[in-house]
Amino acid sequence: MAEYKYLITSVEDGVGVIQLDHPEKRNALGWDLHHEIIAALEDWAEDDRVAAVLFVGNEDYFCAGWALDVLDQITGEDLTRFVDLACKLMVTIYDYRKPTVAAVAGMAPGYGMDLANMCDITVASENAAFGSTQVKYAMNGFYHGMLRKAGAQRARRMLFTGDPINAREAHRVGLVDEVVPVGTVRENGLRLARHIAEAGTELTTVLKEVALRAGNMDHIGATAYELRVTADLVQRGLFARRLGEGLDALRSERSKATERLRPRS
Repeated sequence: MAEYKYLITSVEDGVGVIQLDHPEKRNALGWDLHHEIIAALEDWAEDDRVAAVLFVGNEDYFCAGWALDVLDQITGEDLTRFVDLACKLMVTIYDYRKPTVAAVAGMAPGYGMDLANMCDITVASENAAFGSTQVKYAMNGFYHGMLRKAGAQRARRMLFTGDPINAREAHRVGLVDEVVPVGTVRENGLRLARHIAEAGTELTTVLKEVALRAGNMDHIGATAYELRVTADLVQRGLFARRLGEGLDALRSERSKATERLRPRS
């Protein structure tokens, strides 16, 4: 496995873990961290050991956004190259061929929030907060990432004001899928990523393709596309094996479909 200066990477139970580790900058994204995240994702894109990817910082903070000192020091062609590099990172995550989970603690300002929004699912610590703070520095936040999770009105409010929201409000509006106790965000993010990875790389890559493409189709086109995916999957050996496992579980009065259903309190 490759070694990085500002990342700690590992593969755990089918999950590729990318831990941002530049404490001096609170994981702000400068040149090196951009390149390293892209390299780690490219390294795992065709690796069958990795069925899902988890992004995490630590239990106090996730990512402080763009490295503002870099923006303050560069101009002209270098500034264009830095923005192009940011675009490459965001597209790489947004369009990644495997499911991605962000585990966020602390304040995730601007580009830090955007990094989480590029992921498929966000788990947040109770101490997390999210803000499209670029407007405070006469820049634009990334509207589309907010829009696809939180809806138009909240996305525009965050884009126009730059004012942050806490984890509970982020969950209420759909920016976050789950809020967990302080100090447990890595544990719970990894738990979710492991649940996803249980399906195996062959299936998670197909499901991620569906998630990426179906939402951009009209309802008839999406239905036809997804049924063609079904027709492909039921002819694979993986389907035959999983069907057999499911039937065996039912004969034992267990159901794979409800094995993680939480009892009503």
